Amino acid sequence: MMDTATKKITPSTRKRRNNLLYEGLVYNGTYTHDTVVRLTTYDEHACKSTQLARPQDVVLDKKKTQWIHVSGLSDTAAVGEICETFNLAWPVVQDVLNARHIAKVEETSGVLFVVLDAYAYDKEGALIREHVAMILGDGYVLSFVEGTGARFDAVEKSLTEGIGQLRKHGADFLFNLLISLVVDAYFEVIERQQSELMELEDGLMEFGRSQPVKGLEIQRFRRDHARLKKGLAPFLEDFGRYLMLDSAFIKPTSVVYYRDTYDHLKQVMSMLESNREVIASLVDLYLANNDLRLNRTMNQLTIVATIFIPLTFLVGVWGMNFKGMPELEWTHGYLAAWILMIVVGVSLYLWFRRKKMF
Repeated sequence: MMDTATKKITPSTRKRRNNLLYEGLVYNGTYTHDTVVRLTTYDEHACKSTQLARPQDVVLDKKKTQWIHVSGLSDTAAVGEICETFNLAWPVVQDVLNARHIAKVEETSGVLFVVLDAYAYDKEGALIREHVAMILGDGYVLSFVEGTGARFDAVEKSLTEGIGQLRKHGADFLFNLLISLVVDAYFEVIERQQSELMELEDGLMEFGRSQPVKGLEIQRFRRDHARLKKGLAPFLEDFGRYLMLDSAFIKPTSVVYYRDTYDHLKQVMSMLESNREVIASLVDLYLANNDLRLNRTMNQLTIVATIFIPLTFLVGVWGMNFKGMPELEWTHGYLAAWILMIVVGVSLYLWFRRKKMF
């Protein structure tokens, strides 16, 4: 999960800049986390993982699989040096640093390049986004993340401790595993949304209770849904199209794992569509709830007005203080007037209750 304590740049300091106009590289994301480079070299029998003090210390070993994991993109010089070590094209380096780039899968400069958005909820319940870029080359995998990169800790533990079958496979298997971890994180986000949506729906269905304003909550779900769909829909399309190609980057034994990841992508999109329908129904329910509450209020006001109309009439009649009025000289006229008005008011109230008008 992402480090929520990481410092962020305020929106006023975020500026959109076209890297094609400048020689230098520019990271346009929001995180200022220190850039950390970790090199993991492994084969079926052994694994060595070290944190590099300098990016240029990366040494290629064709006999083993290598995973270079970069967490934190604020040090653009370090990112550029690593990409230069692997002879990556300038546009690829720009896309690695472009935190607002749309998700995609493409083959370029002799590598398979993936850009993907990772999402998670922080402690305050806000949906946070993390830019992830991955590169699959000949015997190596490069991964770049904005935050601490803690979401891949389980992979490093599996490699260093020899857990599972990861060491027995090559770079293409590792590449797909990293993608699947990002995709599977969507399940946690969407399942949490589904749970909260069900609770919100139950609250909106209780028409008789006084409910707090739910409009802002529904709007938040609509906004989060749009962000999730925007981050995943292009990747699903590119990934599915890529599976239909006979790529030299993927070994025949690894194709089944890529298809499994594609199935997960389709399942996530199906869950997103289900959430969209629920959100749409909640909007309708919220509007209907407001209309019903307004109707109940108008009904109650009408009942109150109806009760007081005859009372107002009686007060108006007895308020005409003419000498010749029949009731004017009654000894107990004042008490009789109050009793009559109370009887009329209570009778009307009981009649409305019997008719279930409120």
